[in-house]
Amino acid sequence: MKAIYERTISDVAMEISIAREWRRKIFRLKENDVLEISFENPLHLPDCVREDMVVNKLTFYVKIVKDCPEEFDEGLIIFKFWAKEYPEICSYSGNNPDVL
Repeated sequence: MKAIYERTISDVAMEISIAREWRRKIFRLKENDVLEISFENPLHLPDCVREDMVVNKLTFYVKIVKDCPEEFDEGLIIFKFWAKEYPEICSYSGNNPDVL
């Protein structure tokens, strides 16, 4: 199962980061709030990751972070994604807050 999360997390992070509905939800999060991205709500998942998430019953979390080990342009808001069952499996995306 760990390998499936490792293989999938980058696609989930990218697809959720560019999906308008998800971006709005994430940008509305308060400090330290976490949003769940789960196979249990397949209609809300981006098409590109839906099948992998549902078939493998994957759940990820996302939150806004101030610091991360990756470099992003100044002014971008950083989303951290991680696997529910394996929090060490994570991915980051830099997001322009002016683009919803």
